[in-house]
Amino acid sequence: MRQARCERLPLGLVLAGALAGTLAIGRPAAAQDERALTLLYRDKPPYSYTEDRQPKGLLIEQSRAVLAAAGITAQMEEAPLKRIQLELQANDRPLCSPGWYKLPERELYARFSLPMSQDLPHMVLFGPRSAAAVRAHRSLASLMADPTLRMAVVDGISYGGELDALIRQQTPPPLRATVTPVQLTRMLAAGRADYMFMDREDYLWLSRQGEVSSKLGALSFPDLPAGLQRHMMCSRKTPDATMQAIDAAIRSLGMPKPPPPAASGP
Repeated sequence: MRQARCERLPLGLVLAGALAGTLAIGRPAAAQDERALTLLYRDKPPYSYTEDRQPKGLLIEQSRAVLAAAGITAQMEEAPLKRIQLELQANDRPLCSPGWYKLPERELYARFSLPMSQDLPHMVLFGPRSAAAVRAHRSLASLMADPTLRMAVVDGISYGGELDALIRQQTPPPLRATVTPVQLTRMLAAGRADYMFMDREDYLWLSRQGEVSSKLGALSFPDLPAGLQRHMMCSRKTPDATMQAIDAAIRSLGMPKPPPPAASGP
């Protein structure tokens, strides 16, 4: 068996290497990595998506502005929703993801920036076979109390604390699917469920892109919960200095901006 050969290095190189190591150890962490950060985002247009191999979307532009103002270098990468959650829970490295609601169960494993944006209330979308039955209701409470109608939800996401609680109490239990919101609209159009919730921004963008079936209708009820604020959610290994810089940048940029008026939607 061939043994590894041990080579002698010139003394000058050895001393130079040792000195370089000493200097690196003595520098603050922020100086070593120039506040480098991994930013994972999900495929959820118009908030975040990949087009021509480039990250795009409302949250991506907000994140770029915040990170630039904070002096933070970020490597952006698209990832499935559940992988983002698992990586944040694993807490193996400094890691952030934009556009998350700040919920008590998430605060157990992650840290949050100040709010970056403010949502409008959700829309209720419904399929053709249940249009008359859904339109007969004048409130969300009345709709969700109707046992003849079945709701569909995207599994693994939050619709906000109030809606999440109502969904958990729903009878019959909702159809849960591990799909994107636009894929869920297709299931609705195919008659696999009667209605679903969707972010208003999602609905407007997807409608403009021709991604929402013309078979579907949309309603807004007066008792729908107010839209929530979205934050940067980060692993606990993300340094305090990084979080403080992000928060300072958010304040300097005047975030969150007021949401557009609800009258702009259906």
